Amino acid sequence: MGLWRATPRPLALRSKRARVALSGSKRRALASDMLRIIQNASAAGAKSYYSTADYYVEGQELAGRWGGRGAGMLGLSGEVDRQAWESLCDNRHPRTGAPLTLRNKDHRTVGYDINFHVPKSVSVLHALTDDERITDAFRTAVRRTMNELEAEAQSRVRKGGKCSDRTTGNLVWGEFVHLTSRPVDGVPDPHLHAHCFAFNATWDEQERAWKAGQFRGIKRDAPYFQAVFHSHLADLLAGEGYGIRRTAKGWEVEGVSDRVIGLFSRRRDVIEKAAREEGITDDAQKDRLGAKTRERKATHLTGDQLRAEWRSRLAPDDLHAVARIRQRAIASPRIRDDRAAEEAMRFAIGHCFERRSAVPERQLFTEALKHSVGRASVEQVTRSPSPSELVIGTVQGRRMATTPHVLAEEGRMVEFARKGRGTRKALGDPDRLPTRTWLDRDQLRAVRHVLSSRDRVIVIRGAAGAGKTSLMQEAAEGIREGGREVFVFAPTAGASRGVLRQEGFGAADTVTRLLLDETLQERTRGQVIWIDEAGLLGSKTMARVFDLAERADARIVLSGDRRQHKSVERGSPLRLLEEEAGVIPAEVREIQRQKGLYKEAIKALSEGRAEEGFDRLDGLGWVREIGERDRHRQLAADYVEAVGAGETALVVSPTHLEKDRITREIRRVLREEGKLDGEGREIPVLISRQLTEAEKADPAQYQPGDVLLFHQNARGYRKGERIEATGAAALPLGQSGRFEVFHRGKLAIAPGDVVRITRNGTTADRKHALHNGDLHRVRSFGRDGDIELDNGWTIARDFGHLDYGYVVTSHAAQGKTVDRVFVGQSADSFAATSREQFYVSCSRGRKSATVYTNDKQALRAQLARSEQQMSARDVAAAGPRPPVPKIRQRLKEAERRRLVRIPAPARAPAQERQHER
Repeated sequence: MGLWRATPRPLALRSKRARVALSGSKRRALASDMLRIIQNASAAGAKSYYSTADYYVEGQELAGRWGGRGAGMLGLSGEVDRQAWESLCDNRHPRTGAPLTLRNKDHRTVGYDINFHVPKSVSVLHALTDDERITDAFRTAVRRTMNELEAEAQSRVRKGGKCSDRTTGNLVWGEFVHLTSRPVDGVPDPHLHAHCFAFNATWDEQERAWKAGQFRGIKRDAPYFQAVFHSHLADLLAGEGYGIRRTAKGWEVEGVSDRVIGLFSRRRDVIEKAAREEGITDDAQKDRLGAKTRERKATHLTGDQLRAEWRSRLAPDDLHAVARIRQRAIASPRIRDDRAAEEAMRFAIGHCFERRSAVPERQLFTEALKHSVGRASVEQVTRSPSPSELVIGTVQGRRMATTPHVLAEEGRMVEFARKGRGTRKALGDPDRLPTRTWLDRDQLRAVRHVLSSRDRVIVIRGAAGAGKTSLMQEAAEGIREGGREVFVFAPTAGASRGVLRQEGFGAADTVTRLLLDETLQERTRGQVIWIDEAGLLGSKTMARVFDLAERADARIVLSGDRRQHKSVERGSPLRLLEEEAGVIPAEVREIQRQKGLYKEAIKALSEGRAEEGFDRLDGLGWVREIGERDRHRQLAADYVEAVGAGETALVVSPTHLEKDRITREIRRVLREEGKLDGEGREIPVLISRQLTEAEKADPAQYQPGDVLLFHQNARGYRKGERIEATGAAALPLGQSGRFEVFHRGKLAIAPGDVVRITRNGTTADRKHALHNGDLHRVRSFGRDGDIELDNGWTIARDFGHLDYGYVVTSHAAQGKTVDRVFVGQSADSFAATSREQFYVSCSRGRKSATVYTNDKQALRAQLARSEQQMSARDVAAAGPRPPVPKIRQRLKEAERRRLVRIPAPARAPAQERQHER
């Protein structure tokens, strides 16, 4: 008998206590089919999983089942029973009643709710076809995933002065399967999902005791276990004949249209509507809206009544389509694609290593599993990479991966710098009298370092606001006096064509221009290439610069700050050059931008003492803890007041979510004060989807309405041309390296608004360059809707690359200087908080930096996190060392003796040598 027909009586009302206890789990699972792992610190709440079991068999839920090796050790199997469940909730042995684990404090962690959610098309088919094979596939996928997760269960080891974790490989959980979502207007939608409540207890065989579990690694690897679950489920359904189609965010069953999916996604629609009203775009924040919009479980509908209501939403053609899907599934066994796993791993390698030099091995598997869903099994994917494709090393107990290509790229950089040490003539006269007499001791020392250096690669490490530009000007003069020309570059157009040109380097340009322009490359032959803000260059780009310098016999000077943000591209070249190549940087530590106690705070941040820097800012009264209702309002008022007083000001926030909220509040204040002229107009904008090269070559990533913008000429397309995605088959995916992908949006702007350029371009008359990051004020609109700026320039209405200019992320703020900086950094932004981000954000101001948060202590704690990445060489050093042939050993020993002048051992007497032979 099908699940939906076993429901002759109405559903029982869930208790109030159960509603409260499950709110976290249910609420956070509403918006997606993600796997969630949610900590539970309430024994009463945990008991409610069983106290509501009366309705688990009444049509919308199934009876709970015990799971886990630990359950077997406790004599638990089959259906969950109340007495055993409540004993475990109270941390007692379910058979003896004795305490289970040692600690039994109030508010201890009772367990973790690990919940699994299927794609909506699976829920719809399950509800409308009553196909029990879907239920079986779902429960099997959950069981397999939980078994793999359980194998990694750990306990804390604290005896004998130890502080470590030990793998135990066992857990105890109850599995509860639910069939519907929260209702909308009294009626729920189909939503097949399961809650596996794992108790905070695991058997430690070495200590012969039940102990609290250590779930940190399991929670960290939740994305991997999610991918494992979906791979198992799709593989099982494909084995039953269901077709699987991959989507940009996951997968669905082939044949269930997006329109039908939408008809049964009303909870999502409610949340999306609430999100639009509150201006929320972040997925995690949308999840939290579930608590505000949810209704009680339906109590008046039987399963048969629900099915009838659901079928009434569909047109006859839709019902026939659903029936055909099941018929085809029964008649069409799956044909495996033997190449799918290898193809998926190639995609994962390309995707992951574009922006990281080293990643956890499981991150690779996660991406490969998502890419091969429905076409390859978990086992095929996890054994697909060959030893030649990856380099593996174990770092702090975690398997990390890189590739031979990335390792060679880093090696090329290190070798270029290492071999170039002490091999060239000095660039100038280090004893020349400086023309800038105001330079401080650090700046003058850095200038002398550059002019006297005989190295191929020279590094200047300077704190934010330490006057690197002034010393650049002085050093460049000295280099020119020595007979060489200096070609100055920076990673961004704003830094190169903006700041550096304004500071006197009239020909300054982007590093990208250098790498593309062969004529410019030839001009650098035998000269000096100086790259400012070099910390924003990744390893791939830096290696290309070094290769160019090798061909052009050019010298390299790199100025930057490792403690600020790094490139989006993989790698941290400055760290490698200092730590691996032995390049000794000149340090410029004396900060010029700030004064007094503010300067001391920024100095602490610049030296990596983030907590001290935070405390110094707090001591100035500049870290303000304000509640949710008033925080952004106060920040907006302070910003508008500063601008009104004639000071330059900038608001910085780590995430787009908080940035958008603050922007709305600032515009509201400006409108109230009459500084914005009316409601303004909506203009079309293009928002980058931030796809990697591998993703751009993947047809499943594209959505109707996506816009492809060519940044290089390509077959059939010109640079600057835009095309709209209407079908993946018509897209030039083979030329994905020549275009970027955007989705369309709208921006309401009014005269008086400050706008920020988000991509390099030109004005409507093509007479003026628009640089990424530049700020402009809107004066008016032309008859055709073009945007007229207060400097007289005009931006075409369809330019597209605009955003509000009041608030920027810390990445966009790097390199900017204002009188006062205001930092909006609440708990909503903690996921993007790091000591590098906080340093960049707070060091933008000359006079002050005010931080607005809802939790001072939590924000301070987040500053322990660092963005510093592991290098490929770090992974290789932590991997197994292959045996080195004797000849290579001898060569390395000879080189070592040459470098450190170790005397060779005395030769043996002739007779001894003859005897040895």
